[in-house]
Amino acid sequence: MISVATAKQIINSHSKTLPTIERPILQAPGYALAQTIVSPIQFPAFRQSSMDGYAIYYVEKEKTLLIQDALPAGTSQQLTLENGMAIRVYTGGPIPDGADCVVQKEYVNLINQSIQIQSDRIVQLGDHIREKGSDIEKNTVLIEAGTVLRPAHIGLLASAGITNVPVIQKPSVAILLTGNELVQPGQSLQFGQVFDSNAFAIQAHLKQAGIENIAVHYLKDDLNDTIANINAAVQEYDLILLTGGVSAGDYDFVPAACIKAGIEQHFHKVKQRPGKPLFFGTQQNRLVFGLPGNPGAVLSCLYQYVLPAIDQLCGTHTIQTTTAHLKAPFKKTIPLTQFLKGYYESGEVTVLPAQASYQLSALGKANCWIELEEEWTFIAAQQEVKIYLFI
Repeated sequence: MISVATAKQIINSHSKTLPTIERPILQAPGYALAQTIVSPIQFPAFRQSSMDGYAIYYVEKEKTLLIQDALPAGTSQQLTLENGMAIRVYTGGPIPDGADCVVQKEYVNLINQSIQIQSDRIVQLGDHIREKGSDIEKNTVLIEAGTVLRPAHIGLLASAGITNVPVIQKPSVAILLTGNELVQPGQSLQFGQVFDSNAFAIQAHLKQAGIENIAVHYLKDDLNDTIANINAAVQEYDLILLTGGVSAGDYDFVPAACIKAGIEQHFHKVKQRPGKPLFFGTQQNRLVFGLPGNPGAVLSCLYQYVLPAIDQLCGTHTIQTTTAHLKAPFKKTIPLTQFLKGYYESGEVTVLPAQASYQLSALGKANCWIELEEEWTFIAAQQEVKIYLFI
């Protein structure tokens, strides 16, 4: 049995970055950029007005100026401002050659076909002119490699005319659920059976992490059936998650089935609660996790091991950790690292009731997992603890 820290180190060492794919920018949010993107253009590409008003020569600001023409946004017309003249300009539209300031329309008085700037208005050289390349110069970095793309990045890419970007692909995931007692929600529940929640909770977390290629299979509590399904899954999927069947019961076939299927075991059992019988193995670059069957243990292991492995595979940052002060004292009775369902607010975290690994009721209020270190026995009120925020 190994420590939590050692288990995480082993998983991290076997979680190799997945290949690069190209995606349309509207399908790229949540993906990590595989290469640094440089701008193919300068922006603005032309001298641009930031205001509806009149383009003038600054030195002529006290004169009455004849309106020469108008340059609306979107026009391809290029004009040169003549001396003693003003050209009507619009927000986002071009500035005529020669003009060196824009006077907003509210600052002028119209006199027939001329304008006169109101005497109490302050006009400065360069007012309301966006110079070429003042935001982005051509061939300068737009977004660094490794950045997890957000909607704002998509707007930036579009503004540079970029339609596709290279990103690190997300893993494909097979969820294999063991347990003859499992019934899917919506079916009739017989005595001795339970509704499966694990497949749904895992899928929800995977989808929240932007993973689209997910398969779910329910297995019989049978060694040969488990071996066959593992063999099939590692041929097609990057990540295989088995739930249940990892302990030492008569029907717990997962560790043996993994080994018979050619999975190299890296560890089985971690000094933690919940999730002590956790299994981890690999076949080439495929990652195989054997998670306990109890739903609380599944979710705890998902946050501690599976989601961080996914982040490592595709360069994302799903799991957010912070520290908080324990609101009330807690006595720890086991010599294991313990993960507790908690509620975090205003820098404090509360240990919720219903902490047994089969109990899901606390998850309705919980917003984090609290980590209590292996050697701790008593945690005083206001002691600082590490927490893992729910995604």
